Amino acid sequence: MQSDTERNYLPEWLGLIAPPLILSAFYLARYVDLDFYLNWMEGERGIIENLGPLLLLPAIYCGIASLRYRKAFPQSWISLWFLLHAIGALYFAGEEISWGQHFFNWQTPETISSLNDQNETNLHNMSSWLDQKPRILLWVWALTGGFFAPLLIMIGLLKTGGPEDWRYWVIPPRICMMSGLLVGSVRLPEYLSFYMGVTPPFPFDIRASELQELFLTMFLSFYLVSVYRRVAAQSAKM
Repeated sequence: MQSDTERNYLPEWLGLIAPPLILSAFYLARYVDLDFYLNWMEGERGIIENLGPLLLLPAIYCGIASLRYRKAFPQSWISLWFLLHAIGALYFAGEEISWGQHFFNWQTPETISSLNDQNETNLHNMSSWLDQKPRILLWVWALTGGFFAPLLIMIGLLKTGGPEDWRYWVIPPRICMMSGLLVGSVRLPEYLSFYMGVTPPFPFDIRASELQELFLTMFLSFYLVSVYRRVAAQSAKM
């Protein structure tokens, strides 16, 4: 049986270090200069808003490209599972930049503007079924599949088998753990402050939902790049 390190085909230090480093950088920017943070971190042209779609590009490519090696999957539905993730990543990225409107500044078509509560060329501002509900599903998957499932594997309570077992492919590897954990925890200061009826304390007085989205994109990218590299390697052995 292959080790989890072999399953990744990505350096584990990347998944362990990159998410908390990014989180620390944003909190540090908020601590040093609020104006800088608001203009360069949180704005429509800010790092948070645009780094996410950039991180999703390899996820989209790898999710689709893994179809080339679909015969290496033990069951046919597994390739469709990753194709669904790639389509979701494409939707996520497109919606984040309003399908290019944030860069090219075109006028929102009147038919869309009348339905969109922010007058943007996107779908997620039209209905909760196109925004909150898919987001919640991805949030749950990132936390349970990205963090808790690998944790159960590490302590011996969950087995994945080898390449002939569907769990080997579908359960995210350890590289996803930190991003999955931060997806579930980055908004805790905001939630606690809300239930206590107080303003989130400095430096947590930021739009944590945007950071949560960023870690969702990291989870998707680590997950799909990992599976693509594994299935390509497995296909080469066949």
